[in-house]
Amino acid sequence: MKIRRPKSAASKPSPARQAPRTNDRDPVHVGGAMTAPSGPFSRQIDVAQAEDKAYRATVTATEAECADLALQVGLPAIAALSAKFEVNSAGRGRFEVKGEVKARVTQICVVSLDPFESDVVQSVQVTFASPRDVEQAEAAYAKRHEEDPDAEDIPEPPDPIYNGQIDLGLLAAEQLVLALDPYPRKDGAEFAAEFVQVEDIAEVSPFAALAKLKSGPAES
Repeated sequence: MKIRRPKSAASKPSPARQAPRTNDRDPVHVGGAMTAPSGPFSRQIDVAQAEDKAYRATVTATEAECADLALQVGLPAIAALSAKFEVNSAGRGRFEVKGEVKARVTQICVVSLDPFESDVVQSVQVTFASPRDVEQAEAAYAKRHEEDPDAEDIPEPPDPIYNGQIDLGLLAAEQLVLALDPYPRKDGAEFAAEFVQVEDIAEVSPFAALAKLKSGPAES
């Protein structure tokens, strides 16, 4: 998934709410790359489950997954992370995921350098398509952006479906990272005359954190 979408502003997924598919239709087979990105928090679902009707799932990170994810993206701690999603077919092999991510995280104040906790609530609306369709959409996006860098109506490319699956855990983790304030400041903290070093701030930016998330498990 991409790092282009900043929007500002051990349980498993809960398919138990919904009976397994029992019809004899063939599952959705999505072509393209076979290797999906992974992260400390992963909850895969088959998109075939949303082919005929909405598929709803609640995903909750375990304590160990929260700790691993915090280490991976450079946060002092993640006390809790959960998300509720609804997956619907959008036609032509595409699926739309809507929902909300909630988390309790610890960040370092850029003013006092003290750790502080905050709650994060992030709404989610992401379209998924086959890797081939994503590649074509990326090329069209790049061409339009090159022709008119200031255009605001360029459709954003969808995220890829790998092997007929969407990773709702990874999606929740990415949306959490994108929702984080890159310049976290606890209540009442005021900047002194000294300036905060730019290189220090870059380490807590959403882009740096997502790069760490995509790079695989952190080395101990």
